[in-house]
Amino acid sequence: MKLSFREANKTLLQGVLFLALILSGFSSLANDRIYAECQGSEGALDTRYCIEKNISELPFVLIPYKPNYFIGSYVDGLSGTAEEFQNFETKFQISFKVPLSDYDDPASCLWIKNTRCITYFAYSQMSVWQMTNFDRSAPFRDTNFEPELIVAQSFKSKAAADWQLRQINYAPVNHQSNGKVPPFSRSWNRSYIDFVFEKSKHYISFKAWTRWPEHKKANPADFQGDDNEHIEKYVGNVELKYFYAGDRSSYSVEIRDSEFNSNKVNFQFNWSRPIKDIFTLLDKNDLRLYVQYFNGYGETLIDFNVKRQRFGIGVMLADWL
Repeated sequence: MKLSFREANKTLLQGVLFLALILSGFSSLANDRIYAECQGSEGALDTRYCIEKNISELPFVLIPYKPNYFIGSYVDGLSGTAEEFQNFETKFQISFKVPLSDYDDPASCLWIKNTRCITYFAYSQMSVWQMTNFDRSAPFRDTNFEPELIVAQSFKSKAAADWQLRQINYAPVNHQSNGKVPPFSRSWNRSYIDFVFEKSKHYISFKAWTRWPEHKKANPADFQGDDNEHIEKYVGNVELKYFYAGDRSSYSVEIRDSEFNSNKVNFQFNWSRPIKDIFTLLDKNDLRLYVQYFNGYGETLIDFNVKRQRFGIGVMLADWL
């Protein structure tokens, strides 16, 4: 089966974006001078701020936002469907942000002294790709596009061993869609606030969001109206994340739920470690071995109301911290 002109251009664009991210990650995060300059920072959050501030001054560089990775994975429930999908597929995410304000703005913002605020435009794209399903022309099963506007407010670290609030992220505009036409179109808009707490190498993030209202569709084929009614019942309204930023290994646990004690709890576990620790010939500090496990709803927009379980292994270019 031949790809249409539109599908070919879409695939080419995804490949170019992924290659651009790889090049930007290697050209920025692997810079020895920047790493050396930022090593004396208080913790992982301050280290990341220092690195971002330095690389933002370099030309032709994208700043990573969410984790950027490429994995091969097994997903249950895909084979035997009418679409003739395989249970094996690859999954990758591209995520970067662009600062819209100066990293050296005055040390107070949003009426709170001794804090710093940076406004970003961020873009994330996550794809699930039936890469080895040649009988179906190796289709992208779904691609989720997520542009957003963020104001990140950081608080100075205190010399204490207890948990402390280090950052609040305000996102007045967050859009997520899969770029398809009805009835396969999925999209929604929301606003969220995210509180980040730190204790040594341990981090906890609590994010809560509210969905922008949309009217119900009279016909599923209509372009206007709610593409994914009741999506909050499946992906939740809050997310709790624990992240450990170890010297070598890092891992995180993410839990989303809309109703406590419901049967729609979404769980994801992530683990990464520099790949050179396992494969000594690959002497790259910024390239990490990555393991991901997901169980729940809403991993992709196309089947947000279908429970999926995924286990994958691959490589990561940039983690949360």
